[in-house]
Amino acid sequence: MTDSENKSPHRPAGADADTDARTAAAALVALWEYADLHAPGAVPYLTLRALTAIYRSPALGLTELGRALDITPASASRLCGRLEGAGLLTRRSHAGDRRRMVLEITPTGAAEMERMRARYAHAMAAALPPSASQLQAVKAACDIARTRLRGAACPDREE
Repeated sequence: MTDSENKSPHRPAGADADTDARTAAAALVALWEYADLHAPGAVPYLTLRALTAIYRSPALGLTELGRALDITPASASRLCGRLEGAGLLTRRSHAGDRRRMVLEITPTGAAEMERMRARYAHAMAAALPPSASQLQAVKAACDIARTRLRGAACPDREE
């Protein structure tokens, strides 16, 4: 049976694309879960998310970090206290509002973030297909997804 014979005349035109997108998203989630379980060494996911958010947004404060991580401001403050104690970030007063704190990743924090990313990448690579052509297809799909996600997250940003 061909693809056109498999398609139901009662399904909306975009239904196959929606199903494909959900299937691809489920595969990416499974890959991330695999990496999270198999990454060598302790890779605290919330630490990686926090460091990444701070790295990408130089003027990020506790409230914004809490929103980005979907945690309370008190939890964000405790997390930042631990990260600051470990030498991964610093807090300083905002130039225009002394009541507000701005978070900055330290060089040690940036290096640790890269180490954590490398551990996840290593674990994910073990789960990817061995074929060069299949890997190229996965890479192309990831590049497209990355571009679309950046556009969705920052619609005014020029690529």
